[in-house]
Amino acid sequence: MGVTFKNLGILLAALVASGTWLGTSWGDGSTPTFPPVSDKTAATECSACHMAYPAGLLPARSWTRMMRDLENHFGEDASLSAEETRAVTRYLQDNAADSAHANDRMRRIAGGIPSNAAPLRFTETPYFGYLHDEVPAYVWKRAKIGSRANCIACHTRSESGSFVEREIKIPKD
Repeated sequence: MGVTFKNLGILLAALVASGTWLGTSWGDGSTPTFPPVSDKTAATECSACHMAYPAGLLPARSWTRMMRDLENHFGEDASLSAEETRAVTRYLQDNAADSAHANDRMRRIAGGIPSNAAPLRFTETPYFGYLHDEVPAYVWKRAKIGSRANCIACHTRSESGSFVEREIKIPKD
């Protein structure tokens, strides 16, 4: 049986509908939007102060820059041992938005950041701005949200890597 345009169209429609096209999550909740943090040291150390952000939210050069200055981590000393720093840095680089196994959404994040830039905050990326451009400024100031970096305030499953729209619940004051 040969491949016809009709068969090819049916196959492409099935791939898109199932969310498996290029390994991309299409928001159906079946796969995480971003792979959650799977490195035990990174998960433990980062989540001691804030959500352990998925490595796919920033390119490797951003993680490298961040890990080089942990004693001045957004006004806090987040220093690790040299061995832990090397291991966490390697994990973040290997799973970054521009890594070899990045999914489509991660590649979009990386593609929107100029090659000479290494933002330290996902909230400063063009992709974040695009996704959150309709959120009014007053919403970010709500007590239960506090800042743009507080993903878990609205994205109820963000710690497991899911940022699908239907799981958003914006807290009221």
